[in-house]
Amino acid sequence: MTTTRNHGRKVLLTGGAGGIGSAAARRLAEEGAAVAILDLDIASAQKLAEDIAAAGGTAVAVSADVTDEESVGSAVEEAATQLGGLDGVVTCAGIARSALVHEMSFDDWNAVIGINLSGSFLAVRAALPYMLEAPRSSVVTIGSVASVVSANTNTCSYDASKAGVLGLTRSIAVGYADRGVRANALCPGVVDTELARKARECGGVTSTALDRTPLGRRAEVDEMAAVIAFLISDESSYMTGSTITADGGMTAQ
Repeated sequence: MTTTRNHGRKVLLTGGAGGIGSAAARRLAEEGAAVAILDLDIASAQKLAEDIAAAGGTAVAVSADVTDEESVGSAVEEAATQLGGLDGVVTCAGIARSALVHEMSFDDWNAVIGINLSGSFLAVRAALPYMLEAPRSSVVTIGSVASVVSANTNTCSYDASKAGVLGLTRSIAVGYADRGVRANALCPGVVDTELARKARECGGVTSTALDRTPLGRRAEVDEMAAVIAFLISDESSYMTGSTITADGGMTAQ
């Protein structure tokens, strides 16, 4: 990429060390943003930050458990201090558990809701005081086709968490529109990530979704990163509260 459309941006990415998060961190850095890679796997986050720096970008790594309020607050404060503020947040941290409702344990339910939905809330809430100080800011949440349709038969906690992400995103969009903060949700279909590969191995999240994808293939993480970079940038300046599906045509049926 040669574009500098995100030059000067200061963006925090949760789950930034793997999958869609790492691809988005690289893409944003290539476009001129300074990125803070927030991940529980701090070793991987630091390695990614070093790789971005070696390529001429600006990146820092911060450790946090997105389900822990204090941990997230401290990490966001550290990121904002190191970058000199924040004007973008991308909530990529996520997990999945596979079971029908009557078979889903409460622990597994809480784990998925805690990371996918509450983790998004905690990260955005902690970042908002910094984002409100910027002239313009952008939140990109990562939903799923499961936010709008039931893509599989045995993913109740995942579906509920991702539907909740849309509600959270719309609330941010409406609540902060007059204060310079936009919020949009990216809803991917089947993406070739470690999470999706593990799900395939156990017959979980992507076991039927790919069969319902007209393009007939999994997306690459770089394809999702391209959409994220667009939503962070001013090129999407009149978009807020939007749900962007990048799903190979699944929800068009």
